[in-house]
Amino acid sequence: MEEDLSSPEPDRSSFPVAEAVQCATCGNPVDPLRAERIRIFQERFRYFCSEHCADSFDVAGLTPLPQPRRRRPIDASFVIKTHSTKDDRLETRRQIANELNSVIHEESFEPPVERVHTPLDPRIREVPETKEAAAAPEGVDVGTLLLTLAMLGGALSIALTLAGSSGPALVSRVVVVSVACGALVAQYVMGARDASEPHPLAMLAAPVLAVITAIVAALGDHPEVGTALTLAALIVGLLALLMWLVRRARHPLDAEREQISGLLERKTQRVVGEEIAPVRARDLRPGEEIVVDSGDWVPVDGAISAGTATLRPWLSAPYSIEVTEGDSVVAGAQVITGRIRVVVGWVGYDRTWLRLTTDPRRRADLLAPIPRAGRLIAERMAPMAAGLAALTSFASNADLLTIALFALAAQAAVANPAIAQVPTLTVTRGVLEGLRRGIAFRSADALDTAGRVSIAVFCARGTLLLGEPEVANVEPVGEHDASRVLSLIAGAESGASDPVATAMLRAARARGVRPDGARSHSSQPGLGITAVSSDGQRLVVGSRALMLQERVSVASAEGKINELEGLGRSVLLVALGGRLVGVVGLQDGLRPGARAAVQYLVDVGIEPVLLSGDARETCEALGRALDIEHVRPEILPPDRGEEVRRLVAGGGSVAVVGRSPIDDGALGAADVSVALSSAGSTTAEWSVQLVSDDIKEAAFAIRLAHDTRRDARTGLITTLAPASIGALAVAFSLVPPAIAPLAAAAGALLGLYRIKDSSA
Repeated sequence: MEEDLSSPEPDRSSFPVAEAVQCATCGNPVDPLRAERIRIFQERFRYFCSEHCADSFDVAGLTPLPQPRRRRPIDASFVIKTHSTKDDRLETRRQIANELNSVIHEESFEPPVERVHTPLDPRIREVPETKEAAAAPEGVDVGTLLLTLAMLGGALSIALTLAGSSGPALVSRVVVVSVACGALVAQYVMGARDASEPHPLAMLAAPVLAVITAIVAALGDHPEVGTALTLAALIVGLLALLMWLVRRARHPLDAEREQISGLLERKTQRVVGEEIAPVRARDLRPGEEIVVDSGDWVPVDGAISAGTATLRPWLSAPYSIEVTEGDSVVAGAQVITGRIRVVVGWVGYDRTWLRLTTDPRRRADLLAPIPRAGRLIAERMAPMAAGLAALTSFASNADLLTIALFALAAQAAVANPAIAQVPTLTVTRGVLEGLRRGIAFRSADALDTAGRVSIAVFCARGTLLLGEPEVANVEPVGEHDASRVLSLIAGAESGASDPVATAMLRAARARGVRPDGARSHSSQPGLGITAVSSDGQRLVVGSRALMLQERVSVASAEGKINELEGLGRSVLLVALGGRLVGVVGLQDGLRPGARAAVQYLVDVGIEPVLLSGDARETCEALGRALDIEHVRPEILPPDRGEEVRRLVAGGGSVAVVGRSPIDDGALGAADVSVALSSAGSTTAEWSVQLVSDDIKEAAFAIRLAHDTRRDARTGLITTLAPASIGALAVAFSLVPPAIAPLAAAAGALLGLYRIKDSSA
């Protein structure tokens, strides 16, 4: 029934009660359902304790935002006054109630959360503690307690064999092993199961059936009841032990993964018109804008649209960098000083740091081939091993209990949590190690493919080389002097912005040479530039190939050209009026870590290849400096994709290290593309994306993939081989049934020890 608005004012004590908010002007507490005045500024409600406070609210005093170059005007139509009639008050209260459901309960007005230290990295000092974590009582891990009970029960049941085979002793053993099995089952029922763990039915089939078999043997007074009880106790106790060891090995990896996810779920400030509003990272959408202040974390991958800042470029990064408008940032970057405005690119599980660690559809430890093989073996091969053992036992005319014991022993040996989890832990560790160094793999398949790379191609300029050449020699040919040659080059390059043009113009300014007034410039990609000089003659500046194309003879300077190329310098030729007038040598320095990058690859058996547009002599000199024997010289940028495809057709798995968009052709043709400074970019689809432009880290990414794949394969073999041998030996009645689970446990312990040893 509708409210009678003409009735007397109702008793305010009967009104609904909401959490108090602060007056937007004076800060006094205000009940949002009874506020004297309410106004909306840029789609946000403001509550005032009096009409005076509402009229005194300073819109211009709101925190200014970093603005892009085209500033948007404030739309005054968003400022709305609330009428004072009862009709309007009722409608306003309804609006307030809806707003409170979406704003107050999203903790928009919470006091600052308590900060706690995080072990992820000593440089990451602050982590918000959630309400659930704060409210969770300190207690004992129920799963660990149940596993401990199962281990103790199995051990005690075996120890009771010393009591003999009397009736009370057998009953005691049955009771103890049954309780241990019940604890194991309860642990699976009550505890949370990670998606990387094998299915509970595969793990519990052997211990449950073994205990049931032992109980049946005890009730039937079978002569092999002692053997059945011993096997059941071994299966239960060893399975509990291996599960406990696997979860202990996985705990630090899960903790780091959850910590990354928690750090990226912080609140941030979304731009709404000319104001900012608090919002959770999960509620952001691509295309929206956020503001990140000094000391805050960037919660999404995106591009800076305004502002400058010094920031730590990724979680646990050991250094800081300067960023400005147009730069990309990844979720987890921390602003140290400054203030930036970021356009949201990737959100949710699409963020670089969450794709392979948290997303259930893309987690590397779920989808990588070797971990998947381990889980399939534990889940599907175990019944086959049990069937083989049962079949061979039946063929040897064994009784029903013996057939069951041999089948259960083979099942327990192969249905081993370590077989499924050791490769998974190895892959998880590799992914997290890459993230600690600012390396992100695009997908689980990209990680696996990178682990098979046999050839790594470096696009020389900007990877192994700095990409910032300097003029080392200016050698005139004929009657022209060095100043005239430099003037002609500067005039031809005056309209270009590539590194060579920058170097030539810088050299001209440094020597006080005025660029020639060349006109009619025409760029030849990868070759050089043609133009018309100030005196009307045709001007050609570029490589030997361009001179050949323009029918300019370089025979007079052949000796000088060979000498400069032998020193590892790029040669730029200058021709005026169809005649060679000068030779310029450009020296580009090696990037820091270039030699280490090559060594990283050589150490794991990967052949490095140098791909460059320079002459063969220049490339060979650079190759000698870096110990690269395989060089591909004089390959222009448009042709590099085809050159990479030739390498792929040769049978090897090829990775290309380069920069986007300069090396897009070569990157796109490779089996594995390693792109520098591409993580967080909205267009980045490369196999391996780096936050930094460190060439050493690019090579380390390939080596890390190799090591991860090798360790995962070795871990699978280490855990599977003893289990398989034990299962086969039992299947063909070569050893007692108890040997199979013991052999499987030995292999599992060795595999888990390798993980612990390699991570120490």
